[in-house]
Amino acid sequence: MNTTTHDIRVMTSGAFTAAHLELIPRLELLTGRKIVTASTSIGTGENSIPNRLRRGEVVDVVIVADAVLMEFIRDGLVLAEACTPLARSAIGMAVRAGAPNPDIGTAEALKRTLLQAKSIAYSASVSGRYVTTELYQRLGIADQV
Repeated sequence: MNTTTHDIRVMTSGAFTAAHLELIPRLELLTGRKIVTASTSIGTGENSIPNRLRRGEVVDVVIVADAVLMEFIRDGLVLAEACTPLARSAIGMAVRAGAPNPDIGTAEALKRTLLQAKSIAYSASVSGRYVTTELYQRLGIADQV
């Protein structure tokens, strides 16, 4: 990032970028400082947030999903005492056009729906990781889907 000592340096993952970028003009007005943003992934690429932090890149603010933030704290990449929740995010479900709407009104109904699905697609980002590492486990179907 090309910055001065007065700039506020922010790294954010794709999921939060649009909201962050919309807030920049107001933040700059309120703080009197320029917001310099690096919008990148939380994946494993050379320019991913975790790899940039591991290389010691200096940043003032990191905006990522809670699960990722907890990993960063565990790995010593960010300070736990500086963490502040910013938002809650829902995960949605969709079916192809013309297909009946599945019953996902209860955990048991969601479990049944997932087990009966011919195919399941999810993003490669944090929400997809949540589905595969947490939701399937909690529903007891990790080995079945």
